[in-house]
Amino acid sequence: MQRIAVISADVINSSKFEESVFMQTMDVLEEPASNYLVKGDEPILSSRGDSFQLMTEETQQAFRKCIYLKSFFKQKEVGVKNKNTNAAMDVRISLAVGQVNEVPKHIGKSMEPPFVLSGRALDAMKKKKQTLIITTTNEEYNKEFELACAFLDQIFAGWTLAQAEVIYYLVQGYKQTEIAKILNLSQPSVSNRIHLANWTLIEKMNERYLDILEKI
Repeated sequence: MQRIAVISADVINSSKFEESVFMQTMDVLEEPASNYLVKGDEPILSSRGDSFQLMTEETQQAFRKCIYLKSFFKQKEVGVKNKNTNAAMDVRISLAVGQVNEVPKHIGKSMEPPFVLSGRALDAMKKKKQTLIITTTNEEYNKEFELACAFLDQIFAGWTLAQAEVIYYLVQGYKQTEIAKILNLSQPSVSNRIHLANWTLIEKMNERYLDILEKI
């Protein structure tokens, strides 16, 4: 048995955006972004350009990869169909962790538990208006994750484009001085955006996620 993490995601209200923007936004699945999301031999399934699913054996990094995806999309403001205006993007993310008999090479038709859990949870999120959920085979931990993710949703909802942009680099391991140079900002400005984005609380959630991984 092998433990894996499956992330299913779709762009929220994707139908309102110009189709051409997905050629730009979905490069999150291409180089160099995919170097962070998955290893070279791990599969990604993309559908219609506005939804995708990926699998990783790096389960300890899976929560941070969700934050990476969230920040990647929330830093973008793109064109709206039939309107001379832009709107901010957002993404709905379902992370499931579980055991598989064998790590699949193709994920489109896999019925292993993590894939089923992730897909079902993503469908349920649309009705509940959630944007992040974490699911395991342990119901007690699932209840804890559901509550924690509800608080995280409030944090994400408060992110500005500028804050998401900084988190996008921070979650990849860039230092504040490096981020400041990339974005042409002062280091105190970067630090302030990190603080306003509630990065400390997100890190605490990651710590709890890692604690639970050790128990399941």
